[in-house]
Amino acid sequence: MFDREADVQVYSHHVPTRIIGGPGSLNDLAEHLAGWPRQCLVVCGQRFARLSGALERVTSLLASRKIDCTVFDGVEPNPSIKTVLEGAERARQLRSRWLLAVGGGSTIDAAKAIALKAVNQGKLADFAGNMRPENEPLPLVAVPTTAGTGSEVTPYAVLTDTRAVDKFGIGMPELFPRLAVLDAELTVSMPEAVTIDSGLDALSHAVEALFSRKRSLFSDLLAERAVWMVLRHLPQARRDSGDLTARGGMLEAACLAGMAIADTGTLIPHALSYPVTIRFGIPHGRATALLLPALLEKMQEVEPERSQRVGTLLGDADQPARALRAFVEALGVAPRLGAYGMQDDCLELLARQAHGKKHLRNTPGEWSQQDLEGILRASC
Repeated sequence: MFDREADVQVYSHHVPTRIIGGPGSLNDLAEHLAGWPRQCLVVCGQRFARLSGALERVTSLLASRKIDCTVFDGVEPNPSIKTVLEGAERARQLRSRWLLAVGGGSTIDAAKAIALKAVNQGKLADFAGNMRPENEPLPLVAVPTTAGTGSEVTPYAVLTDTRAVDKFGIGMPELFPRLAVLDAELTVSMPEAVTIDSGLDALSHAVEALFSRKRSLFSDLLAERAVWMVLRHLPQARRDSGDLTARGGMLEAACLAGMAIADTGTLIPHALSYPVTIRFGIPHGRATALLLPALLEKMQEVEPERSQRVGTLLGDADQPARALRAFVEALGVAPRLGAYGMQDDCLELLARQAHGKKHLRNTPGEWSQQDLEGILRASC
């Protein structure tokens, strides 16, 4: 659908993660670990991995390979620097040789940062800039139990700086997981709200990738398919949590969108969503999806031809923003940030926090702080 454009820039496509997938594919994990060291740190969240049974399944499989695993279950939603430092210290104390993350995007992001910090000096925030690690991060296996971030196939780790009341991202090729397991059975116990919010994150990734300055034929193909799959499978996954076809479709959509943003990065909705999420407690995927329509309206001016193509994907060639809002509302989500307590008096602060972020460089057009305030205002 998206033809190669005459003015396309030089691009790079690199996703080194091995993927095994399909319902029950976790059972095949052990055979992929032949030759891996025995000392493993299993990283998970504070509740869900245990309650869902995913953690027990993983540790049992590791035990069957005589792998010595210790569980670090301190990861919270929007993982903090403090949590990562605690996990890295645990990995050093145990002399862990590799990590396995079982959980959602927060868990996988935290595990990436733990793998980096366990064998490197320096502040985590410095790695968000140009600082490179002296040592290769510990190898990581990612077992997602939500379908949204695609973190299992990206080189990014997004962390929360609680002092600055903001998030920052570390991005480097060394953070790609070595192996990802896409087992739909692990996602059937996701609560409805998590199903929706994580699915909207995948949709946001895909749509943003389609507009990115770094887009290419490869990212377009991945992102286009991801949009189609989310529109098809997310409503059904919400209606029937046990539908493995819908659950598997969403896992694959999130993975495809993750591969796309591994090339393209994300855009302004993500930059703005970080302070919005921290300050108002709005789940990340929901925040990005509610900010995205305002960007789509702007893209109709900046990139009219591509906007029409994206609109066609979303169901309305002339009004892509309207189509996206209608999809969000059909999921039972209030389509405006004002419904979650965001008001005009905080827009300047939020825009100021987002204005220096690299996401702006990925977004077509020129963007002032006032322009970002306009996106926020249109989203309220």
